[in-house]
Amino acid sequence: MSEQYEYFAEVPAGYTVERPDGLWRRAGEQWEYLSLLDWQWHDLKDSTVRTHPPVDELHPVTVERAAALEADRQGWVHYWALYADEQDWQEGEPPTTVVRRRSSPEQELDESYRGSKGIWGPTSAVADSRDLRTSNPPHLEAVSAERAEELLQEIHGVTGATEL
Repeated sequence: MSEQYEYFAEVPAGYTVERPDGLWRRAGEQWEYLSLLDWQWHDLKDSTVRTHPPVDELHPVTVERAAALEADRQGWVHYWALYADEQDWQEGEPPTTVVRRRSSPEQELDESYRGSKGIWGPTSAVADSRDLRTSNPPHLEAVSAERAEELLQEIHGVTGATEL
């Protein structure tokens, strides 16, 4: 972190300054965002992101708070237990795996844990669960990072899969 920058938490509707949607900084007219995918700062002029969020969604934060937000990688990730459908969930069936979403200014990345391959890979489960046109959508239950880790241990026998 650097004193040469002003830091801002991106807080659109549904987010808070404590748990923002993004982290931005500027030096003069030069804006940069923290990529929540590669954990690097990216200059707007060198990225596919064309503009910073609306000014009313940017809340100034101290250098210390920006450093804490940057260091807390799990704080930016949303996890869900994935069930084949709502009926399986209602009947107490165990989830099939864990899904996570990492939203970053340059991309929103939804991934499911692929136990047979031991990797996280792209998934449409989050979109499918919210699509009213889907006849039998998967069911997602929001879980904490700690619970996601426990589920991955139970389902796939792995530890550390939620580490970023």
